[in-house]
Amino acid sequence: MALQEVKEAKYKYQKVRYSHISMEPAESATLTADPWSFMHGHLLERIDNSAGNNRKCFTRARYFASLAEDFYKAAESVSMPAKGTLYYYGMMNLVKALLSVNKIKLEDIVEHHGITNTHGKKHSLTMSGKINNCTNVFLEFAKILGTPVSGKHELTLRHVCTFIPELSGISRNLGFFKKPKYLPINIRFCVNEAATYLMTEVDYSKGLENSIDTAKFLKSNRKAYFLEPYEKDGKVIHRSQKRKKVSNDNWPNVYKNVLKEYSGLGIASILTRNGYRYYCSIQEGTYHHLCNSYLLMFYLGHSARYRPSEIEEIMQGELRPMATEAVAILPKQFMYQMVSMITGKLCVIPFSEI
Repeated sequence: MALQEVKEAKYKYQKVRYSHISMEPAESATLTADPWSFMHGHLLERIDNSAGNNRKCFTRARYFASLAEDFYKAAESVSMPAKGTLYYYGMMNLVKALLSVNKIKLEDIVEHHGITNTHGKKHSLTMSGKINNCTNVFLEFAKILGTPVSGKHELTLRHVCTFIPELSGISRNLGFFKKPKYLPINIRFCVNEAATYLMTEVDYSKGLENSIDTAKFLKSNRKAYFLEPYEKDGKVIHRSQKRKKVSNDNWPNVYKNVLKEYSGLGIASILTRNGYRYYCSIQEGTYHHLCNSYLLMFYLGHSARYRPSEIEEIMQGELRPMATEAVAILPKQFMYQMVSMITGKLCVIPFSEI
């Protein structure tokens, strides 16, 4: 059966674009070369406009955000392995700012990282499950990102690095895997000719079939979400199975519901000079890619403090490129992502920043 002809979706005459941050349809990204100041300003406004427990949570979030900024600045002035430790603490405090905004209990309750280096094993991490009368920071973070911790378990460093898209190239060069795990995609919102039904399409270059196992695109949740693909202009295109009725009144709600659905489809995001670039995780990992970035930085920071022989082995061995690449790329990526999640605005780097 032939597919229905569609056209570009618009809301209030503006093109509707995909965003991994829940926003209004056709809302522009926020260009900021100083995301710290943008976040602090946002939190100050939330503090001024709130009272009671809400005000307490936003005040606490602003404190953690300020602490995170100081750790980031301190990390810039030192070398590895101290750099990894400081960046981890910066990232942890960004996560705690996010937890505070989401009203997760902190300060008035025992807190736990929720992660530790696996006892007796190298290059391995152990995640804690739920801890009674305690806030497990990593567990709460993973839950917010839609990949909850399912009890105590271990993950190897190889597994963690495999599912960090920013490190995909270096991880492959180190032999962590053979075929690329992330498929570059474009996500398009489209409507029927009368603009009464909304659909989405995901496309990728036909040429990528030679290097990536694209047959795995229609796996897991994506199998039930998309139709079989069709080809056009050198692209392979997957259209969503369901159409959603839209009107001027319900457009924002329908759009946000679609974004929520996409959060369960294994879509990863990397910030570039041209905004966010999106990738489909062909093989399903245990956690959201931001959780994996956090886990890797924990490993580098924790090992620097408690396993000097192990971190020295990494810095003098074949895994050194992975460690140095991680501290060079992940903290800034993570910071922009966290600022976006905390403020509810898609924060990107301005073209003019040198």
